[in-house]
Amino acid sequence: MRFLTQFSFVATLAASLVVASSQAAHAQVSVDGGYFGTGGTGSVGAAVSLQLFKTPVIPLSVEATAAAPFDGHGFAATADARFKFGGTTLGAGVGAGNIGQSTLGQSRFLYDGIVAQSIAPHLAIEARLYVGTNRPSSVFAGLRLTL
Repeated sequence: MRFLTQFSFVATLAASLVVASSQAAHAQVSVDGGYFGTGGTGSVGAAVSLQLFKTPVIPLSVEATAAAPFDGHGFAATADARFKFGGTTLGAGVGAGNIGQSTLGQSRFLYDGIVAQSIAPHLAIEARLYVGTNRPSSVFAGLRLTL
């Protein structure tokens, strides 16, 4: 049941992001697939990001991201700032969620850190660290495809 709830949340958000990106000429949608690890347990999961803003002068972009492991252990919704230097991207964000927890009703404030390395056009290896108070830290590692 939790899997269906989280899957429908991610699917609804993905559909919303696709609709929103079709209205904005320069919006980019990115999809991540990979592995979430929390406290010695792990699961396959996914993230969907929509680029909200990109500066023309410095390599800075702002994205809205939703992420969830497929084992039913929470979700995260964050606003992320990403700095791109050549093929390397560094970023950080803030948001809310209960990623790494087994109860869906306990969403809390969280932070994330991002490191990514481009390996081909529109494809990168990405790692994310989710941290917050009174919750376990979670790590995501996977591939990011920018559409």
